[in-house]
Amino acid sequence: MLYIIFTALLCFLGIFTFIPKFKSVIERHDVGINFFLTLIATLVGVLLAISFTNYEAEQKEKHDVIKLLNSSISSVKTCYEYSEELTEFFNSLPEEDSLRDEFYIKNPPPYPDYLDTFLMQNIVSKNLSGTTLSELNEYLINLKRSRTFNAPLYLKVLEQTLKLLELEVAFQKDIISEVQLDAEISELDDILTSSY
Repeated sequence: MLYIIFTALLCFLGIFTFIPKFKSVIERHDVGINFFLTLIATLVGVLLAISFTNYEAEQKEKHDVIKLLNSSISSVKTCYEYSEELTEFFNSLPEEDSLRDEFYIKNPPPYPDYLDTFLMQNIVSKNLSGTTLSELNEYLINLKRSRTFNAPLYLKVLEQTLKLLELEVAFQKDIISEVQLDAEISELDDILTSSY
């Protein structure tokens, strides 16, 4: 933004050389004014090039973050589907079956390890919204704690994590605003809190 303001200011100063009222001054100092106009043109070009380069770099980072978010979504979906089948199998076991006693200890639901790697990447911490970053860290703690002792809760947290990541993708693609993102995340928290 600063580049655009500075460029506009320089262009505005250059316009004064075209006003007929200043013609005599321009003719007397034409070498200096030509130097000044050349300097303005050079600076405008450089500042615009920097602006475009910065914009392209930001867009590339945003695109990379969206790809990483989609990979995280795939990881969470896979864990959710497997955990759901595991829970269905556990629920199909008769109540008196000895397998039920230590079923989740011997067969823990899979944990989406990719999320830990995802959060450690610099590009993610720099570009992810603050609310999502905070909530995702909280969800990871809940996933680690509920994994072996409360499979239904673990499934619920996985589901909420999946929704959170999908909301962040929508935010990164400018489909929803930050205010909408925060409101949606608050609703997710309310749903998760009510299921405890």
